[in-house]
Amino acid sequence: MEAKRRWFHNPCQTTERDRRNQRRIIAWSLLWMVSWTAGALAIGREWLAAEAAGVVAAALSAGLGIATLLAYRRFLREADELRRKIEIEALALAFGVGIVGGMTYWLLGKSGIVAEAEIIDVLLLMILAHPVGILIGYRRYS
Repeated sequence: MEAKRRWFHNPCQTTERDRRNQRRIIAWSLLWMVSWTAGALAIGREWLAAEAAGVVAAALSAGLGIATLLAYRRFLREADELRRKIEIEALALAFGVGIVGGMTYWLLGKSGIVAEAEIIDVLLLMILAHPVGILIGYRRYS
Protein backbone atom coordinates (compact mmCIF):
# COMPACT_ATOMS: atom_id res chain seq x y z
CA MET A 1 0.00 0.00 0.00
CA GLU A 2 1.33 3.41 -0.96
CA ALA A 3 2.14 5.71 1.92
CA LYS A 4 0.15 8.92 2.07
CA ARG A 5 2.04 11.98 0.95
CA ARG A 6 2.48 14.48 3.74
CA TRP A 7 1.48 18.08 3.04
CA PHE A 8 4.85 19.35 4.21
CA HIS A 9 7.87 17.50 2.95
CA ASN A 10 11.31 19.07 2.86
CA PRO A 11 12.76 18.15 -0.55
CA CYS A 12 16.19 19.51 0.34
CA GLN A 13 18.84 17.38 1.92
CA THR A 14 19.57 18.73 5.36
CA THR A 15 23.24 18.56 6.14
CA GLU A 16 24.88 19.22 9.48
CA ARG A 17 26.21 22.48 8.03
CA ASP A 18 22.64 23.58 7.11
CA ARG A 19 21.37 22.70 10.57
CA ARG A 20 24.25 24.61 12.18
CA ASN A 21 23.58 27.64 9.96
CA GLN A 22 19.86 27.50 10.80
CA ARG A 23 20.67 27.40 14.51
CA ARG A 24 22.85 30.50 14.03
CA ILE A 25 20.02 32.32 12.30
CA ILE A 26 17.60 31.38 15.07
CA ALA A 27 20.01 32.46 17.81
CA TRP A 28 20.78 35.82 16.20
CA SER A 29 17.08 36.37 15.41
CA LEU A 30 16.10 35.72 19.03
CA LEU A 31 18.77 38.08 20.33
CA TRP A 32 17.66 40.72 17.85
CA MET A 33 14.00 40.26 18.76
CA VAL A 34 14.73 40.57 22.48
CA SER A 35 16.87 43.69 22.00
CA TRP A 36 14.29 45.32 19.71
CA THR A 37 11.41 44.51 22.06
CA ALA A 38 13.33 45.77 25.09
CA GLY A 39 14.29 48.95 23.26
CA ALA A 40 10.72 49.55 22.06
CA LEU A 41 9.32 49.03 25.56
CA ALA A 42 11.98 51.19 27.17
CA ILE A 43 11.39 54.02 24.72
CA GLY A 44 7.59 53.67 24.72
CA ARG A 45 7.34 53.66 28.50
CA GLU A 46 9.99 56.33 28.82
CA TRP A 47 12.32 54.14 30.84
CA LEU A 48 15.18 55.63 28.83
CA ALA A 49 15.34 59.21 30.01
CA ALA A 50 18.21 60.42 27.85
CA GLU A 51 18.16 60.53 24.08
CA ALA A 52 21.59 58.94 24.12
CA ALA A 53 20.14 55.83 25.76
CA GLY A 54 17.59 55.58 22.94
CA VAL A 55 20.38 55.84 20.38
CA VAL A 56 22.32 53.10 22.16
CA ALA A 57 19.23 50.85 22.22
CA ALA A 58 18.61 51.47 18.51
CA ALA A 59 22.29 50.87 17.65
CA LEU A 60 22.33 47.61 19.61
CA SER A 61 19.18 46.43 17.85
CA ALA A 62 20.60 47.44 14.45
CA GLY A 63 23.86 45.61 15.17
CA LEU A 64 22.04 42.42 16.10
CA GLY A 65 19.84 42.80 13.02
CA ILE A 66 22.93 43.06 10.83
CA ALA A 67 24.39 39.95 12.49
CA THR A 68 21.13 38.13 11.71
CA LEU A 69 21.31 39.20 8.07
CA LEU A 70 24.91 38.05 7.82
CA ALA A 71 23.98 34.65 9.30
CA TYR A 72 21.14 34.34 6.78
CA ARG A 73 23.46 35.30 3.92
CA ARG A 74 25.90 32.61 5.04
CA PHE A 75 23.06 30.08 5.13
CA LEU A 76 22.05 31.01 1.56
CA ARG A 77 25.63 30.81 0.28
CA GLU A 78 26.18 27.37 1.76
CA ALA A 79 22.74 25.89 1.00
CA ASP A 80 22.10 23.60 -1.96
CA GLU A 81 20.51 25.02 -5.12
CA LEU A 82 16.97 23.86 -4.38
CA ARG A 83 16.94 25.26 -0.85
CA ARG A 84 18.37 28.54 -2.17
CA LYS A 85 15.63 28.67 -4.85
CA ILE A 86 12.91 28.07 -2.26
CA GLU A 87 14.34 30.76 0.03
CA ILE A 88 14.62 33.31 -2.78
CA GLU A 89 11.04 32.66 -3.89
CA ALA A 90 9.89 33.06 -0.27
CA LEU A 91 11.81 36.33 0.00
CA ALA A 92 10.20 37.55 -3.23
CA LEU A 93 6.76 36.73 -1.83
CA ALA A 94 7.51 38.55 1.44
CA PHE A 95 8.83 41.58 -0.44
CA GLY A 96 5.80 41.63 -2.73
CA VAL A 97 3.38 41.34 0.18
CA GLY A 98 5.21 44.19 1.92
CA ILE A 99 5.21 46.51 -1.08
CA VAL A 100 1.72 45.80 -2.43
CA GLY A 101 0.11 45.31 0.99
CA GLY A 102 1.87 48.29 2.52
CA MET A 103 1.04 50.70 -0.26
CA THR A 104 -2.57 49.52 -0.42
CA TYR A 105 -2.94 49.83 3.36
CA TRP A 106 -1.36 53.30 3.26
CA LEU A 107 -3.87 54.45 0.60
CA LEU A 108 -6.76 53.04 2.62
CA GLY A 109 -5.40 54.81 5.71
CA LYS A 110 -5.08 58.14 3.90
CA SER A 111 -8.65 57.81 2.64
CA GLY A 112 -9.94 57.15 6.16
CA ILE A 113 -11.22 53.64 5.44
CA VAL A 114 -8.82 52.00 7.91
CA ALA A 115 -6.70 53.31 10.77
CA GLU A 116 -3.47 55.02 9.75
CA ALA A 117 -0.89 52.45 8.73
CA GLU A 118 2.29 52.06 10.72
CA ILE A 119 5.50 50.54 9.42
CA ILE A 120 5.30 47.73 11.98
CA ASP A 121 2.07 46.50 10.38
CA VAL A 122 3.78 46.12 7.02
CA LEU A 123 6.82 44.45 8.58
CA LEU A 124 4.63 41.93 10.37
CA LEU A 125 2.95 41.04 7.07
CA MET A 126 6.35 40.49 5.50
CA ILE A 127 7.60 38.44 8.44
CA LEU A 128 4.55 36.19 8.23
CA ALA A 129 4.70 35.87 4.42
CA HIS A 130 8.26 34.47 4.40
CA PRO A 131 7.57 31.14 6.16
CA VAL A 132 4.37 30.77 4.13
CA GLY A 133 6.51 31.12 1.01
CA ILE A 134 8.91 28.48 2.29
CA LEU A 135 6.05 26.06 2.94
CA ILE A 136 4.68 26.71 -0.55
CA GLY A 137 8.14 26.10 -2.02
CA TYR A 138 8.61 22.84 -0.16
CA ARG A 139 5.18 21.73 -1.32
CA ARG A 140 5.86 22.77 -4.93
CA TYR A 141 9.22 21.03 -5.21
CA SER A 142 8.53 17.85 -3.23
